[in-house]
Amino acid sequence: MNIRHLVTSIILMSTMVLQAQLQFVKEREHINLTDWVFNKGIVYNAQKADFNTSAWGKVKVPHTYSMDAIEEVGYFRGQACYRTIVHVPESMKDERVFIRFEGVGQEAQVFVNEKEVGNHMGGYSAFCYEITDVIKINEENLIVVKVSNAPNFKRIPVDDALFNHYGGIYRPVQIFSTPKSNISPTFHASSGVFVELKEINKDVAKIKVRTHISSTVDVKTAQLMYKIIDANKNTVAELVKPLNDLNGNLIITETFEINNPVLWNGRKNPHLYSIEILFSVGDTTDKVVQKFGLKTYEVDAAKGFFLNKEPYRLNGVCMHQEWKQSGPALLLEQHQKDMDMVDEIGATSLRLSHYQHSSITYQLADEIGLLVWAEIPFVHDYSGREGANAKQQLTELIIQNYNHPSIFVWGLWNEVRAYDSTDEPCVTLTKELNKLAHELDATRLTTSASDRGMESNMGNISDLQAWNKYYGWYYGEYQDMGTWLDDARKDYPHIALGISEYGIGGNIYQQDVTKLEKPSGNYFPEPEQNTYHEISWKIIQDRPFIWSTFIWNMFDFSVAGWNRGGIPNMNHKGLVTFDREVKKDVFYFYKAQWNQNEPTLYITSRRHVNRTYKLTPIKVYSNCEEVTLTVNGKKVSKIQKPEYHIFSWEDIELQPGKNTIMVSGQWRGKKQSDTCEWIFE
Repeated sequence: MNIRHLVTSIILMSTMVLQAQLQFVKEREHINLTDWVFNKGIVYNAQKADFNTSAWGKVKVPHTYSMDAIEEVGYFRGQACYRTIVHVPESMKDERVFIRFEGVGQEAQVFVNEKEVGNHMGGYSAFCYEITDVIKINEENLIVVKVSNAPNFKRIPVDDALFNHYGGIYRPVQIFSTPKSNISPTFHASSGVFVELKEINKDVAKIKVRTHISSTVDVKTAQLMYKIIDANKNTVAELVKPLNDLNGNLIITETFEINNPVLWNGRKNPHLYSIEILFSVGDTTDKVVQKFGLKTYEVDAAKGFFLNKEPYRLNGVCMHQEWKQSGPALLLEQHQKDMDMVDEIGATSLRLSHYQHSSITYQLADEIGLLVWAEIPFVHDYSGREGANAKQQLTELIIQNYNHPSIFVWGLWNEVRAYDSTDEPCVTLTKELNKLAHELDATRLTTSASDRGMESNMGNISDLQAWNKYYGWYYGEYQDMGTWLDDARKDYPHIALGISEYGIGGNIYQQDVTKLEKPSGNYFPEPEQNTYHEISWKIIQDRPFIWSTFIWNMFDFSVAGWNRGGIPNMNHKGLVTFDREVKKDVFYFYKAQWNQNEPTLYITSRRHVNRTYKLTPIKVYSNCEEVTLTVNGKKVSKIQKPEYHIFSWEDIELQPGKNTIMVSGQWRGKKQSDTCEWIFE
């Protein structure tokens, strides 16, 4: 069958660049599937080679068909279809061939040359299928993916009340090949290699390495070659293990000792080891490289979080993975920019809400030294029918991300409520998820995020519990956060207290605090967000027993149908705008608190340009030792470093018309300055 003459499509070139972010894909011959044709809506028989796609549009993967969730009122939730043609080169002959998707929202049915090769339910985890028997070497091959983001009560999340359920092939796709005897890439789409720390002291670390191998041919003799390399590229352990009489799937386990181990120590020293494993049979070799780190941690209800037996404050942010310009279909440079900003602000922890994020995010967290809360999208509501899918997604999250030293907890649920009893399906499911997490990973704790009280039907089933608290926004006053923490510490001394979310809305286009309409009105002034976080951070900083705190949210994000704070379809609680163009005032507040490796000197309320009061306060966030204020070229005064890095001047007189506000200071001997202009009318 000559597909070339039967379909209108794009011939995919065999370029080996940009998309293959995973090391165990990069090490193998691979093809990035970027060019597709696309059609929204139900399409019957689109997997057939002679199906006419002349009316379909051309798209680049990563791609989403749900930009209407951001740009319009209401969004399409239904089926769509993608098709591409790929030439599989002669070099993959006599090899095993696989296709791997890093993420498809929210369900996918995959066809290769008209044959269905697999179905996947769940919009955030990877999946991988062997296609050796259906692929044609040195010919053109038809790949068809039927996608759906339609509601499904058997799939988590069951509703989109808190974030959009985007549809599309919005993460990278590759075809790659291995020898007939390989380190398995189909064990839940993982690397097939798992490194577990068993014991550690200052002299030696003992690790167990599990390698999943697979062979479609009888093998008389083979060998696994291991090499462990530290961050300075020194070989610290190696082994050659002979194997005999292999066929099918096996798990090979080996134990290694690393002398004088260097700990993965968060932002202080995120030291990464690499393990290289070569599986050789005859003249063929399959290679997998995985990075890992060595750390211990514990949580003390009275003293907070400890990393490697030392107190370590988890000053964190939550993060969704979407941009205004492209939804969740992010390019590598967009992921990098997001993590650069998390790095810049000086966070020590990151909650990846509310689902499994792209693999590059965990990789960058490893390298920066962030402690990561990774979670599944068991969020807000339940149907009682999603249990199997929740367990599948938890399994994929853990197995696919097992070796990342940044991950320290597995999140089981967020704001799922059992109002009536402990016999509700969501409670039973949480207990099952907690058990499953420990079966899959004995080295990490579980956690969950509650918006209920200290005692609830869903509460304290996971190893750790944290609470989403929005005092002063949805209820109470800003200062009530401190009262709640102190009362909970007194009344429940055995429960470690964490804050999984805190924050309020802030619109950079709204600056008049007298017009505040909270929590669901249409005016969320940016300066009010500053006030909230100044108060909340003081409360948090003074209570080191809190095991974690996470600002909601690092970036503004879309919630289809919301109409609050002056911009439709938007949650405005981010520290950075949805398009990543503006770091809000409060970003610099936290940077001044958390990041002592870079200078911060920033005039707040700078976007409140037009002023109607002659006397105005001026507030500056800075980690300089002292700051001098100059207004219209005249020095006002110098302030020595105050508590919480907030420099304030009251009743500064403005002249009619344009006013130039300048602050200056020194940071580690280097001059710093910031300037803005205000107009007094």
